[in-house]
Amino acid sequence: MKELTVYIDGASRGNPGKASIGLVIYSDKTLLKKIGVRIGVATNNVAEYTALITALIECIRYKPDKLKIKSDSQLLVRQMEGTYKTKDEYLKKLNFIATRLISLFDSVSLTHIPREENEMADKVAENALKEDTLF
Repeated sequence: MKELTVYIDGASRGNPGKASIGLVIYSDKTLLKKIGVRIGVATNNVAEYTALITALIECIRYKPDKLKIKSDSQLLVRQMEGTYKTKDEYLKKLNFIATRLISLFDSVSLTHIPREENEMADKVAENALKEDTLF
């Protein structure tokens, strides 16, 4: 598979509170997969990192030449690119895991996008929050 585009989002009601992730994977304009799951109690930042890690794991099977990940979390994107320091100890661990997963791909870009451009992933995460089951 040549190129995948993945939109990711994390949601938390409370911070920490009930949390979920949402992600949608596209090849060109074709929707390949949509995932929305509750992840228990977490902060919004943990949910964002969990969405990224889940997206990376899901994309391994497709073996894309190029992977484009889009997120409306400026903190996540800036921490992953090293522009912002990751101070929280748990987020440091999640950052490490995400970085190791990224190394499995030939080409990965992580881009911050406005929330309006992330509607599908946001909707998937929000719908998962409404469900009673955990992953």
